[in-house]
Amino acid sequence: MDTPEEVVPLVPGKFVEVYEGSSEVFPGGNNLYFPFASQQEWQFASWLLCSRLSLIAIDSLLVLDIQLRACAEVLPSGPAWLCKELEPKSPTKHPDCLFYRQLLKCLQSLLSHPLLAPHISFVPQRVWMSAARVCHIYDEWLSGDRAWEIQDTLPHGATVLGVVLSSDKTNISVMTGNHVAHPVLISLANIDTSICSKMSLHRYLLLALLPIPKFVHKTTHICGLLQDQLIHQALNQVLTPLKTAATVGIMMTIQHACTEQDPFDYKNFIKVIRALCLNSVIEPIWRGWPLSEPSDFITPEPLHHFHRFSWDHDTWWYCMFEDGVSKLKQVTGCNHCAIQHYITGIIAGSIPQHFLTAIHLLMDFQYLAQVPMFMDDSLTEVVSALQDFYDNKDTIMAARAQKDSWDIPKVELLQSIVPSICLSGAVMQWPTDPTEHAHVQEIKVPAQAGNNWDYYNQIACHLDHAEKCLCFDIATYMESKWGEEYLQVDKIEGNKTEQDKEHELDEEEFPTDHLAATWSPINYFMIMDALMCGCIPNAPRPYHTFSTATTAFHLSTKPSLRLSVDEAAVMFNLPDLHAAISEYLHCLQSRMPHHVSWVRSQQDHQLPFNHLQIWCKVHTPDTPQTLHAFSPSTVNLHGLYDTTIINTDPDSNWLQQGLEGHSVVQLHMIFHPLHSELLATYVQCFDIVTQQGNTNNRNAGTGMSRIGDVLLITLIHSPAHLIPHFGKELSSDFWLNKYWSKEFYYALSSLSC
Repeated sequence: MDTPEEVVPLVPGKFVEVYEGSSEVFPGGNNLYFPFASQQEWQFASWLLCSRLSLIAIDSLLVLDIQLRACAEVLPSGPAWLCKELEPKSPTKHPDCLFYRQLLKCLQSLLSHPLLAPHISFVPQRVWMSAARVCHIYDEWLSGDRAWEIQDTLPHGATVLGVVLSSDKTNISVMTGNHVAHPVLISLANIDTSICSKMSLHRYLLLALLPIPKFVHKTTHICGLLQDQLIHQALNQVLTPLKTAATVGIMMTIQHACTEQDPFDYKNFIKVIRALCLNSVIEPIWRGWPLSEPSDFITPEPLHHFHRFSWDHDTWWYCMFEDGVSKLKQVTGCNHCAIQHYITGIIAGSIPQHFLTAIHLLMDFQYLAQVPMFMDDSLTEVVSALQDFYDNKDTIMAARAQKDSWDIPKVELLQSIVPSICLSGAVMQWPTDPTEHAHVQEIKVPAQAGNNWDYYNQIACHLDHAEKCLCFDIATYMESKWGEEYLQVDKIEGNKTEQDKEHELDEEEFPTDHLAATWSPINYFMIMDALMCGCIPNAPRPYHTFSTATTAFHLSTKPSLRLSVDEAAVMFNLPDLHAAISEYLHCLQSRMPHHVSWVRSQQDHQLPFNHLQIWCKVHTPDTPQTLHAFSPSTVNLHGLYDTTIINTDPDSNWLQQGLEGHSVVQLHMIFHPLHSELLATYVQCFDIVTQQGNTNNRNAGTGMSRIGDVLLITLIHSPAHLIPHFGKELSSDFWLNKYWSKEFYYALSSLSC
């Protein structure tokens, strides 16, 4: 597809010029908000049109003498909505109407959107670790082999656009009604992955609303066959411009089944296609579509290929054992992900060891495949993990967890993940969270603003108004900023600029950053640098914001408590607190190394202070996580103490060496002795024991005595998650859950991503 002429560095006026008839729409002279009388009038109309008020309520207000409805209707519009009645091959109870927009105009709208323009790339690239070009890196779609191969087939002057399509049915009725919509969303793979999760940038557009047919035929299987065929018929209507835009490719068909049986003899046709392991569609959407191979363009994504896979199969395998997983209702993708994080450690003591090993290997593959950036070595690890699972999967069959056979489509699809990464980049750039959020904004919110009748028509009308308001907001804001820039230039140059001279700003000066409602995290590393340089002279000492090379910490300005050492020992139930602080200070003054251990020296020195400032939590924003250390109370009878990873060897690196040179501890107190610069913690250590025959699993034992140590707070590197060792007998052991989060797993696996 040739690069559109409108995709050029944006200058004043270019954004409104992409709309047809924009020169007639904005003849307001000095009134920037024409056809509205003022900015206040426009803001009022915009709020009404974008609100969740019903269309009847909005019309009853806007048709008053102020005539805001007529003004809003003449605003520049986005891609127009079209409606076409489809003719299914079998009669239906109601007419089946397809609501859609012209696909190429939707792509042009994305390309010319000022919020997305700085984040769109067009040139395929190959990224290497070094100039020797030995280790290839795969992350963005344009870094994959597929984009590079397609670009080679295009003529000179053309560029490749990767079109992302997403479709899934969603409920639009509340509580009752059972009304369903079938939206098709469109986006560009050329948009940077770094902003794919920023919903406010409107990366996805609603391309079409597929009909929900109700066939007269009474057989359920045949109705499903007819629905599949009608969906492909509708998608062919919508996606035809993409077929025209392509130049070279492979055509897929299932003519073999059609030659054996008439496809309109539905009952016998279903028998034939089932024997051939085919679906019921005889004219798939990729038929006649160059450069469209389903095994290439259908990419894996985390929700269904990993989280839903774990729920459908891993959890089912667990249920085959006594006291298995309870049945749950209304389980969502978030629940699938959470169960995958915790279920292995919970059942570890109740299933056979060889069965648990096979599950661990499968989980390792799923986590390794979700690395945001791949190199040749990491791809080799993914392939090796999958092969290890295949070598051990017979143990699942031997345990009678999988009764039939391994004819499971999702298990077979695991083999396509590594080739897909090489062709289209990392799997994590195709998340379903943005599309699920788009379903809410593009379907459910407009549907709830209607009168629960003729949903598709009212959704299209609501979205048309919302796009008009958004585009008009952007255009007026840009024009006002350009006007301010003109005034500043005039003042500086003494009104020497020529009226006919066009003033162009650089891309860095483009005034659309405020329109993206994105959250910017606080840079505590920068704050720490400012404190160390003396830029904040009145900051309390010791500084409550500090950092190491890899971790930042932030304490509240005011401590939670101020107690004597003895009072703190009683409140937090730490009888050896005085001895632990005394031993740490003795090692510090003697310049002796202080090792984390359960051994306490017999000497008890006098403390140079009597009172402590105590914090009950510390924030580590790079995790992000808040670590708690609350004393026992009526709410938490045994206190609330989080588990962390601490550094015990100055030469070890948590992100590269995992647990080597580190320990797992329970955080019991965060304190600062008055009149000192010390910020320390009282922790109790766990003993980490590697379990034989269990892949990378750790057993954390509490030991018989609960003796703690005092450490600098900067030795904390990461929060950790422990799961009790559940079994028939009470145990004081815990499992260190490496599947708690992806970052924690990569650190324990010594992966750099």
